[in-house]
Amino acid sequence: MYKITRGHVKKIRMRQCVKDIGKYSFLLTMVEKWNALCDEVVTAHNVHIFKEKLDKWRHGCSPAQILYYTTG
Repeated sequence: MYKITRGHVKKIRMRQCVKDIGKYSFLLTMVEKWNALCDEVVTAHNVHIFKEKLDKWRHGCSPAQILYYTTG
């Protein structure tokens, strides 16, 4: 098994866009935001926990704090 050091296990790869319509599309923007999330947020077990972890991540908590506050 190998350790992922850049990003998370559910990272999405996108092709490089040449035209402006692709470069500034909603899909590309959302993929960039998804790939920026930490592993603890992405691997949440259900939508409710995902939302809690996402809110904590957006407000600047570290991954260890996110994991601690949402388990239990």
